[in-house]
Amino acid sequence: MNARMAVVILTSSLIACGGRTHEQEEGCYALTPVRPSGIIRDECQLLADAAANLGARLTVSGNVVEVEFRFSTPSQGELLTVSMAGQFAYSEEAFSADGTAANILLPIGGQACQLQLVDVHLDATTQSSTRFSGLIRITTSAPRPETCICQAWFEYQAGLNTNASCP
Repeated sequence: MNARMAVVILTSSLIACGGRTHEQEEGCYALTPVRPSGIIRDECQLLADAAANLGARLTVSGNVVEVEFRFSTPSQGELLTVSMAGQFAYSEEAFSADGTAANILLPIGGQACQLQLVDVHLDATTQSSTRFSGLIRITTSAPRPETCICQAWFEYQAGLNTNASCP
């Protein structure tokens, strides 16, 4: 195959993949943990406050997703904001995204922990154009104390929220 033919095939493949559209609407979503059965692990006691506010701004470009994830509580305000990037699964209305935040002060187990790194992973499956659900995993890293190293895994439901302020 000559170079010109390879360029034509590659270009047509990229155009076909880049134009893929998805049902999921962009915008601000309110995320609600599925309680109590959906809380798989909460060593961090992040979900102990039933009034915890989880939100996300979702942006979709072809198969690529950007998620701005926010975690806050009414008593302590905004605790964590993480920019995440990911993509839709091939031929499915499901996506995942990953992101990290560095040098975060987060209350864990009743103490203020200065964390080197917080890693957030989100899996999502489209339920409708304005709803998705899935699993979120939050992992912390700190040199000490060991009580600041923890994980939270939980199922959630997300709904498009036109009245919410986005992260």
